[in-house]
Amino acid sequence: MRKILSMIFFIAGGLSIAAAGLYGIFLSFQVVFSVFPAWFAYLSFLFFPFVYGIAPFYAGLAYGDWTLFFISYLGVIPGGILFYLGSIISEDK
Repeated sequence: MRKILSMIFFIAGGLSIAAAGLYGIFLSFQVVFSVFPAWFAYLSFLFFPFVYGIAPFYAGLAYGDWTLFFISYLGVIPGGILFYLGSIISEDK
């Protein structure tokens, strides 16, 4: 029973991290598409880590909307907590 419960927490944590990451990427590229011309925005797919790292700060400082920052950088905290709880449950005592 412990193994099943820990797997539920691990899966929920992984889905949480994946969802926050993918949604953050989607919003980051929307910021890039709104700032740069289309050809540069498509070229930015090659420079993915740079664009993903800078876009949340740009959106927060330029537009005053810190939602992308919270999703991108703080969205992994609930998934990390779920992973931690899953590891505590799976420990043999």
